[in-house]
Amino acid sequence: MKALGHPLRLKIAALLAKKGEDMYLNEIANDLGINRALAKIHLKKLERAGIVKSRVVLVEDEARALRYYKLQEFDVHVSPELLKKEVRKNGN
Repeated sequence: MKALGHPLRLKIAALLAKKGEDMYLNEIANDLGINRALAKIHLKKLERAGIVKSRVVLVEDEARALRYYKLQEFDVHVSPELLKKEVRKNGN
């Protein structure tokens, strides 16, 4: 829940779901109108939570590596206790 608790991470997950294919970091940033660094921070959080998976593709003729991201199948389980905790934490 924490990984999807930020509106930008929800937008990233929705974009990856809509595209239905691997997307390069810069594509994600451009499509959402954010900078690359911000996209990378949020993608790392989603990856640690198991919501997205990344892979690196080496571009030999350019001597660089490109990181692509793909949405993974995931379930969200929310208990009443977790909801209460989140509400208390956010002061509502």
